[in-house]
Amino acid sequence: MLVENVALANQWHRQLKDGESYEAIVAGTGTSKRRVQKLIALAFLAPDLVRDITNGTQPLGLTSDWCLRHELPAEWKAQRERIATL
Repeated sequence: MLVENVALANQWHRQLKDGESYEAIVAGTGTSKRRVQKLIALAFLAPDLVRDITNGTQPLGLTSDWCLRHELPAEWKAQRERIATL
């Protein structure tokens, strides 16, 4: 599920960059604006974290649910430090 959400987050980020609104994304996905806003942060994960998620080698505590409940720092080093505690 996490890998799919990372892919969705990147898709949504591209749509926003292309000028699409949150409302249009929500209408097209049937999800809530809050969920889109929370998950879009996954589009800004450090590349090595995305690699680990893709390979299924991320820490067991790093799940979609965890990402929805916690904010990840924007800085990649801080992301790694935060995720290392899981």
